[in-house]
Amino acid sequence: MMRFDERYDEFGYEREDANYEEQINEFLTPREVMELLAIGKNTFYKMVHSGQLPAFRIGRQWRVRRDRLEEL
Repeated sequence: MMRFDERYDEFGYEREDANYEEQINEFLTPREVMELLAIGKNTFYKMVHSGQLPAFRIGRQWRVRRDRLEEL
């Protein structure tokens, strides 16, 4: 994995490296889930609390596994 500062040249432009791979986050935030499913905040939390959308908490923050979301 490429470090953040290696992605940019001395002028702040993103390098055009053939080796650069975009990292896909395995765990999504509620906002990302809401955008992908085109649902609102209340619908997200109803789905989580009913068990329709498997999610878990890390401290005060909810997360949803990307593969679980794709199963929907």
